[in-house]
Amino acid sequence: MANKFWRLDKIWTSQASRRQAEWDHDEMESALEVIECPVNPGHQHAGKRLRNLSVVLPDNEVQDFVWTWYSECLLRDNTLALFRSAGFTGFETKPVAARFRSAKSAPPKLWELVVIGWAGMASPASGVRLDESKSCTICGHLTYTGLLHPDLLINEASWDGSDFFMVWPFPRFIFITERVARAIRSHNLRGARTVRGSDFNPVTDQFSPGRLSYLMPQQRARELGGPLGIY
Repeated sequence: MANKFWRLDKIWTSQASRRQAEWDHDEMESALEVIECPVNPGHQHAGKRLRNLSVVLPDNEVQDFVWTWYSECLLRDNTLALFRSAGFTGFETKPVAARFRSAKSAPPKLWELVVIGWAGMASPASGVRLDESKSCTICGHLTYTGLLHPDLLINEASWDGSDFFMVWPFPRFIFITERVARAIRSHNLRGARTVRGSDFNPVTDQFSPGRLSYLMPQQRARELGGPLGIY
């Protein structure tokens, strides 16, 4: 993997975890599509989210990045303004409804970061492959083997040049370019860390990421995922 790529990630400390946002379950009830397999009942799983996020924030200062327990990345207005003024590409945003857990004051405006940049499928050299024996062509359930060589994950030839991008089958890994990482560091943005793309740990267990249409706008997901069978 080229060292010019970084990963935008939450900070993995107990203190940082206390800043994570929870779904507002009263507002998010029935917010997930339910996929039922007519052949294998064990393949029932959540599909795409059917509405914009509503979250509950802890009663403390809201940092520049906010993460939910489901790893959605939320941006404050100032963070989004910086990204837009810099001309960063490969992302869209959705508005987020937020409230504090008990404080009566209104929190700052938050936006959900939606990655639409693309670097294709994981390089076979990384060890990731579709496990067809545990996948299902009827309901679309996909299972992949683990990531053994993170430094070989990205096939740069498949990268579309976006500043924010994903690699399938890791839709929750937010990859960024050097210039995004530099902007985050130079502006001392808080609530996230930048990790070199070659410096994170292997994923040894098999995993099921869903479908691309669960995470991207439908037209974009169809354009990218249709030919690959992951839409």
